[in-house]
Amino acid sequence: EIAEGSEFLRLQVEGGGCSGFQYKFSLDTVINPDDRQGQRDILVIRCGARVVVDVDSLAFVKGSMVDFSQELIRSSFQVVSNPQAEKGCSCGTSFSIKI
Repeated sequence: EIAEGSEFLRLQVEGGGCSGFQYKFSLDTVINPDDRQGQRDILVIRCGARVVVDVDSLAFVKGSMVDFSQELIRSSFQVVSNPQAEKGCSCGTSFSIKI
């Protein structure tokens, strides 16, 4: 429902968080030339939303699973499993990469 019509969910990876990198989700309507849409070989989408990721962020999330989580204290889109991550923090938004 959040990403119906022309809007889609954008997944980006930024430096920061308690583990070095953090996931950032936002709604967007513009697909840039370097964007990749979530496909089986890129991301596993369990939340039903259309997901787009830029090429720079793709290196950090390729093969990941994106899902929508509903808990008592929050509801959010999350990267549930990321094969590129070595470890993550307990909040689920920050991670360190495998070297």
